[in-house]
Amino acid sequence: MQKGGVGKTTFTNLLAYELSQYGKVLLVDADQQGNLTYLYNENGNLVSPKKCFLSVLKEETNLKDSISICREENAQSKGLYILGTKKNDNDLRSYMESGFRDDPNSIRTLIKDAKDLGFNYVFFDLPPSFGFYEKIILSNTSDIIPIIEPEDFAVESLTNFNTQIKKLKVQYDAKISPCRYLIINKGNNQKQVHRYWTQRLKESSYEIFEFHDSKAVSGAISYHLPMQEYQPGNPLCKTIALLANKIK
Repeated sequence: MQKGGVGKTTFTNLLAYELSQYGKVLLVDADQQGNLTYLYNENGNLVSPKKCFLSVLKEETNLKDSISICREENAQSKGLYILGTKKNDNDLRSYMESGFRDDPNSIRTLIKDAKDLGFNYVFFDLPPSFGFYEKIILSNTSDIIPIIEPEDFAVESLTNFNTQIKKLKVQYDAKISPCRYLIINKGNNQKQVHRYWTQRLKESSYEIFEFHDSKAVSGAISYHLPMQEYQPGNPLCKTIALLANKIK
């Protein structure tokens, strides 16, 4: 959604980690902030100019040589990998605004290459904006899971977002499935407006997954760990597992 800090990166990571139980997963950090990469980049060695999302887009390196292992394949995981972006990558920001227009098919190629490498799931973490760059990436995906806070402006943004997705299906012949699931994050039942919008959204066509603020999320990020490893008993993990089971 077109708002920073709502939890897009956190939940991209949580859901991807959970789905790695069922298939090989590739995370693509398509946000110039590089926050998704930071979650696994404790030693700062996951990205370089020749090993990152931008280098693949510009065809300077291939996908196979540019991805990094986040979690090895084992009894609990089919493998979790990342195509990273360095922190606050201004070069990616510039490419998003100009060079990307010269080869919009690069995303389609990336997804095809990921499938050829045996990946079952590819996740894109996007910036909080809705320009040509974001539209092209979204138009090449099969599913989109919005995440919002239950407030007036956020619900209005969700309505606008759905309108734009319908336009994408016409403009780019996109095969995106209708948004079936919606994550409500940072809901506070003590706030009347949160209670009101949460109830209204539950009456909509979405299947709702609710999350409430947890200090454990910040703790997990500071230790460069997914929540499932940092605090596996946290209710957040159970809700993510339910969502993953729905879409696996």
